[in-house]
Parts: sequence; C-alpha cells; structure tokens
Amino acid sequence: MGLSLGPEPDKNSHRFTIILALVFIIAGLLWWQKDNLTERMAVLPEQVGLAAPATTPLPTATTAPAAQVKLVYSTVVTSNNAAFVAELYPSDAEHSDEAEMTGIDGRTQVETYTVQAGDTLWGIAADFGLDVDTLRWSNQSLERNPDLLSVETELLILPVIGAAYIVEKGDTLKSIAARYGVADVDLGNYPANNVSISDTLRVGKLLVIPNGRKDVTVPQPSEDADYPLAWPLVGVVTQGYHEDHRAIDIGSVYGAKVYAADAGTVIHVEWARTGYGYTVIIAHANNRQTLYSHLKGALVQKGETVARGQVIGAVGSTGNSTGPHVHFEVRDDGERVDPLDYLKR
Repeated sequence: MGLSLGPEPDKNSHRFTIILALVFIIAGLLWWQKDNLTERMAVLPEQVGLAAPATTPLPTATTAPAAQVKLVYSTVVTSNNAAFVAELYPSDAEHSDEAEMTGIDGRTQVETYTVQAGDTLWGIAADFGLDVDTLRWSNQSLERNPDLLSVETELLILPVIGAAYIVEKGDTLKSIAARYGVADVDLGNYPANNVSISDTLRVGKLLVIPNGRKDVTVPQPSEDADYPLAWPLVGVVTQGYHEDHRAIDIGSVYGAKVYAADAGTVIHVEWARTGYGYTVIIAHANNRQTLYSHLKGALVQKGETVARGQVIGAVGSTGNSTGPHVHFEVRDDGERVDPLDYLKR
C-alpha cells in the first residue's frame, strides 16, 4: 500500500515571509528613533547661546608725556626724537606759583637706572616719560655728548621734565631759579627738594628743577661778509671733504645754535631717510645751496626766507651719527664742492 504525501512546502515563500518580518521590525525601530528624536529636539530652545570668544582688548591711544612739542613741516615731533628749539624754552616763560606736586607716573623722588646693552638715550627717556634734554641736564657725563652712553652707567632719573642741579657755595634758590628760568617758589615747593625759600642750601645737595631749561652758550660765528659763506657754527672740523665724504663735519656742543651760511630761502626741512637725520637745505643766489644735517631740530620752515647768520636749528646727533655735529654741504649748480673753499680760514 502506498503512502500518500502532501505537496512539498515552497522554500522561497518561507524566505520571503522571514524577510518581510525583518523589514517590518526595522521600519518600527526607525519610526521609534524618529519619534524619540523629535521629542528631544522639542525641548531645545529656539536659539542656542554660543560661548563668547576670548577677546584681546583693543589698544587705546595714549597721550605722549607733555614734553615740549614743535610743529616741524606739518608734522608734530616731540623733543624725544629731536625736535628742539629755543622757542620751546623761552627765557620769559611763565610758571605757576606752585610746581606740580606729583611727577610722571606718580613719581616724586629721583630714581636711578643702570644702562643695559642695547639701550639708547631716547629709549630710556621714553620709558620714563621724559625727554632727552631732561636726561642730559641731570647727568653731566651726557650733557655735552649724549652718545657717550655705556653699559652699567648709572643714570639719575628725575620725576618730572626739567633739570637737576648740585648746589655750589653761594647758591640760593633765587639764583638757581633765575639760571634755569623758573620761579624760586617752585624749587621750594617741590617735595623731592625738601627746602624752603629761607633755608641756607647745603653745598652738594641735589635739587630737582621742574620745567627748568639750560641754555647752551657757544660763541656765534662771524658772518664774514668778505667771504662767499659764513661758518654755520663755532666748532671743530672733525672730518674734511674727500671723495667719499663730499662735505665737512663740524663737531660742537649738543644743542648749540646753527646759523644760515648765507641769505636765501629754505627749501627743505624734514627728517632725511638717507641717514642725515633732521636736515635743512637753503637755496641761495647763483644757484648755490647749503645743507645742514644731523640737527637736533629746526627753527625754520620750508619756504621761509632767512638772513645770513640767522639761527636755523640746533646741533644734534640724529640719523647715522657718531656724536653731536653738523654735516655741512655746499652745492654749486647741483654739484657738491668743498665748503672750506667758501669759508674764512
């Protein structure tokens, strides 16, 4: 007797059922994830605050110390970078009845500073809010030549712009004040001095002279009318005219007056980028020009007419210079010639 069997199950249909079930399971999981994500997003604020980025404060403009300032050829230049001149230190300057009690940055006493490698007089002055003249007039070794600055030198640093003075026999506050163009009450009232008008000054005592200025006394050269040009200053010729130096260098005291060698018109007053520092050029008759460089500053402006022997600036050491002097050139028809051929010798 034969056994009757039913039809064999369809294997492909069975696989399809399994796959379909898996699809439904995966779809369900995806739907649940979406729903859950929607719920989580719903609790987020509409705007998310970002952490403020770290910032560096913007630099603010600072005002330079109230040193003497001269307008040179439409450019404001402070005495720190050599714009001096006698008008900035008038002999009849008015002074307050009472000197300012607090110095620069709150300083009231004289300090000392030891020169480091790489220091310059101009840099030290700027660091302490002073001008170069104040450093010179409070340190005798630098007064005649500010380039004599050596490492380990100890400098006096005044609390104010002005000068320092060491009392000598016979000095009084009135005589010292008159010498520096200030009021004697200013000297008596200044805290660092610790003196009064009626005191007898102790010889050797150091006095701070707020706003004091010191005139440089150097003889004025003769105008020498019988010669084509007059000497621009009294001094020593430290370098003559030669192929590599078509000028003469005249050494003198820092701050000494410089004079026009002849009448003419000022055609150039500014800092020369060629290493000449502050420079003045004057055009004269007969297509002649004279040039004065390394000046501390100028007393004339471009376009100004000057007379022979008129003060035009002051001896300095600006630009590529090895000490206080004037680099003096004469140009005839645009050609540089030996100045000594035009000066009285």
